[in-house]
Amino acid sequence: MFGSSIHWHSALYLLLRALFVSLICAPTVSVHAHEAPLRVAIVGFNHSPSRESVATSSKVEAAINDVIGQDSRVALVDETIVRPALAGVRFDGSINMTRDEARRAGAAIGCDFFITGKLEVVTRSDKKAESHEEAFVGVMIVNARSGELALFDFLSEKAPSREIAVNALELAIRRRFAGYIDRMLEIRARAQTIAAPPPATARTTVINLIEDLPDQDSPRSVGFKPPQFISRVKPGYTTEAEQADITATVEMMVVFLSDGDVGTIEITRWAGFGLDESAAAAVRQFKFSPALRDGKPINVRAMIRYNFRRVNDSSDQREAPTPQPPEKPERDLKPLFKPTYRRP
Repeated sequence: MFGSSIHWHSALYLLLRALFVSLICAPTVSVHAHEAPLRVAIVGFNHSPSRESVATSSKVEAAINDVIGQDSRVALVDETIVRPALAGVRFDGSINMTRDEARRAGAAIGCDFFITGKLEVVTRSDKKAESHEEAFVGVMIVNARSGELALFDFLSEKAPSREIAVNALELAIRRRFAGYIDRMLEIRARAQTIAAPPPATARTTVINLIEDLPDQDSPRSVGFKPPQFISRVKPGYTTEAEQADITATVEMMVVFLSDGDVGTIEITRWAGFGLDESAAAAVRQFKFSPALRDGKPINVRAMIRYNFRRVNDSSDQREAPTPQPPEKPERDLKPLFKPTYRRP
């Protein structure tokens, strides 16, 4: 009888312990089980019409399809949905998009992220009497919600034959793509957990106002003096852009602060291939006298644009920056930035 009592209490203890563990773990299991898969679309890679590049593009896209198909966290948007959606918004296949263009394309597809970029297979020669095959791809993963270029990665494989180079590129994509998925999931999770702004209080707060650059001859231009630029730094044309023969425009909304420093820089037209970072780094080094409103220094926001292209001579690859009012590119304000660089 005593032995039976001990056995009964042991069974009860194990039952209660199992119930306790299930209650503790249940919320976590429920959250992950009901989280919607990440919707990803392949928009496609720009490439030359050569047979080798077309075949390589198909092979790389098939590899991406395969990797996504093996990850339950991701759902690939079918091509029969992607193509008509892009045609509906008159997408021209550009990989040098504004954030608004990217958002429109993403909304039409109904995805969280889409994948595009540039891919090519070329014969190169690094030294005399030597040649090799190179397969490269610039992978661009775009946040369809914000229109930002969320991730850029440049992969290049060299080999004695095209087949070996292409196979190596496919393998590299397969190895890297799990990391791309992790990055996309991190971005989505961060967007979902951004804290709401604190409620307004009765206390008065001091706000540093930022004016947009006014149109010439507009009422707001009265009493306004634009920033006077003392020195500028030319952005570099990156190695990746050189390899991929990229022609692109980078546009940024830049805040020029009243204390003579450069404030926030927001990329509004991205190019990838390191050109966005190169352009922003150059703007960070500008020296200027601040804009004035009725003789007092103010913060002012303007658009800065750089045009990049590969050239075969020693002339500059960057067009001089052009500050303009936000979303009013028709106004020519080049006198603010005297063009000391030769146009490509």
